[in-house]
Amino acid sequence: MRTLLLTLFCLISGLQAATATVPRVGDKAAPLIAHRGCWSGDSLPQNSIASFRKALQQNIYGTEFDVHQTLDGKLVVNHDDTFYGMKIASTTYADLCTVTHPNGETIPLLEHFLRTYCELRPSVLMIVELKTCSVDTVVRLIELYNVLSRCLFISFSQQYCLELVDKGLGPVTAYLNADLTPQQLNDAGIGGINYHYSHYQSHPTWIPEAKALGLWTGTWTVNNPAIKQSFLTDSVIVTTDNVFQ
Repeated sequence: MRTLLLTLFCLISGLQAATATVPRVGDKAAPLIAHRGCWSGDSLPQNSIASFRKALQQNIYGTEFDVHQTLDGKLVVNHDDTFYGMKIASTTYADLCTVTHPNGETIPLLEHFLRTYCELRPSVLMIVELKTCSVDTVVRLIELYNVLSRCLFISFSQQYCLELVDKGLGPVTAYLNADLTPQQLNDAGIGGINYHYSHYQSHPTWIPEAKALGLWTGTWTVNNPAIKQSFLTDSVIVTTDNVFQ
């Protein structure tokens, strides 16, 4: 019953946008993305409900998490393709739940994250990294909770990005792999560039080229305060392990 009530709450909450657009950074929010949630200060497990919930309570732009799919088709949140030694794609969700994070949590379902989001109704966005999963299944589940307008999508997979483009979600999709120029991303209909900061250092024209094309710009995973500030000065959204520095 609680699941049904949360789902219905999201459906009437007005979070769903008619078209895919990139939400602007709020006037008071720092243009930072918490990498796998806020975990470092309290030694919380990365990509756990606890670290996700803490990130949603911060005055930041977004929180990032990674989605995989189990052998029996469940969408789960975890960075690696293994969970404490078990290969996610070849293991059922029930078997994955036989081990836990150090804080006692089992591997969370994407649905658990979406329920938590609907419960808290934060201004923080969800940055959904598609790892090994069905793009269609992920999007359908997010649509069910009516929070598609609160999501940006990122992936190292060109194919996944192009599938999102085909669904009309190109403007809220960014590519991670740094083997395409801003012009190539724009030509493919991919609306964002989100490369490791070292690639921007090697290609200093990419950020201004991307901005000139109207792409949204991000970088990861920047923990050095000076490097972080240099990107923030250029109005680049920064993914970091520590949003408090």
